[in-house]
Amino acid sequence: MAVINLKAMKVDDVSMRVIGTTPLVQHKWIEKMRKQIRDKKMGKKVTNREKCDPQQEFIGATYVGKETGKYGVPCDAIKQCLVNAAHKDIGIEKTLVRKSIFIKSQDRDLIEPRDLVLFDQTDDPIMREDIVRVGAGSADLRYRPEFQNWSIIFTAQLNTDDIPLDSLINLVNRAGFGVGLQEMRPEKGGDFGRFTVDTSYVQVLEHELEGVA
Repeated sequence: MAVINLKAMKVDDVSMRVIGTTPLVQHKWIEKMRKQIRDKKMGKKVTNREKCDPQQEFIGATYVGKETGKYGVPCDAIKQCLVNAAHKDIGIEKTLVRKSIFIKSQDRDLIEPRDLVLFDQTDDPIMREDIVRVGAGSADLRYRPEFQNWSIIFTAQLNTDDIPLDSLINLVNRAGFGVGLQEMRPEKGGDFGRFTVDTSYVQVLEHELEGVA
């Protein structure tokens, strides 16, 4: 039998703090909307217009940890933010980020099956009332939470064989400047969810994924 040696990978756990430079707006699908979609798929009669409860819609649009009860940001939103900031012209391709950076979960959302990174610091969210376009150009109102002063500490599992530590830090900073997180972010034509790296808080735990002989 042939002996196969797997090369050890250099993997670091990199903890970073990012500080919001503009407010962050969230818009999670509330259970009422999920039920309408579910009923429609099952052939049930769907009521198009129900009485709106702004407070319920506002609260339901937040991401809250099941174990901690704290507000948070989905891990996949952070990962996608980094992917969208990557570009071959800066020496980091999007496919490389997808394969080499993974955001570690700190909790799980109460409703959605999504892992969260919790806010390190934040004010209580305030309710926004925004006019949105739906369907064939018709207008509607949405009630969403806005976090005005916020920061998060997240841990990225990084394959440093592919992406060096300094490249990760600069990628995160680039993502905070021009991509942003969640609703109405720069990537979507808005100005919300922007952030910058707190360079005084970068912690690295080095280890290797050993090969198998």
